[in-house]
Amino acid sequence: MTNGGDEMYKVFSGSFKSRENAQERVAFLRSKGFQSFIVASTIQGENWFRVQAGAFSSRENADQRVTEIKEKTGINAFITTENESSTSSIPSTAPRSIDLNPSSILGPSQLSAEKMNAYVRTINPNAPLLGEYYKNLGEYYGIRGDIAFAQAMQETGYFRFTGDVRNGQNNFAGIGATGGGVRGASFPTPEEGVLAHLQHLYAYATTAPLPNQYPLVDPRFHLVNRGSAVTWTALNGKWAVPGTTYGQSILNLYKRMVES
Repeated sequence: MTNGGDEMYKVFSGSFKSRENAQERVAFLRSKGFQSFIVASTIQGENWFRVQAGAFSSRENADQRVTEIKEKTGINAFITTENESSTSSIPSTAPRSIDLNPSSILGPSQLSAEKMNAYVRTINPNAPLLGEYYKNLGEYYGIRGDIAFAQAMQETGYFRFTGDVRNGQNNFAGIGATGGGVRGASFPTPEEGVLAHLQHLYAYATTAPLPNQYPLVDPRFHLVNRGSAVTWTALNGKWAVPGTTYGQSILNLYKRMVES
């Protein structure tokens, strides 16, 4: 039986006061084949980090996911809807509209691949259509793929590649381009370039093990101080040096993309 309105049945596999504990749960679920990501919520003035492992228009499908998680992991997942009380004491607080002032690198994308592609093409009609990679791979790693796309636009001059990195390197994040004409890393395909970008963000955003569905292609992953930047502004002075407003610039570009 499906619901009669627009409700989504959302499956959660835990609510944590510690982001690190939530990250560990995400990594464990992914090791068992369940896509998941962290949803940060404020409940009665307290911060919680919930791990979402699915969203369904059918209650039966949501129930099936709960059963599968229990069978494969031993975790007792629970279901919430927008208008239904949860079996947990932590209610659903999924965003009803796009947040114009995000902060966390981790989380679900709020923009579609089509929206990302359409926006960049208004500025650079020859830009590659990478929105699908950023959305799908971002969801796999639990990273805001839409904001990572904004970062890629900033790093590449809207994919015009007017800096040290050249078009054809598929390096959309300036990985290894340390200045002075150093070209940085090259990747054989656009998809692998996006994968490396998101893996590099994952290294900064969490200390959890890297999920293993894809090979590690970021050549500088192990050079990152793991978990040292859980927000975009915390990348200031780390991803870009001195980069005192680096993260703010990314978020401003993201906001322009949302409002376009």
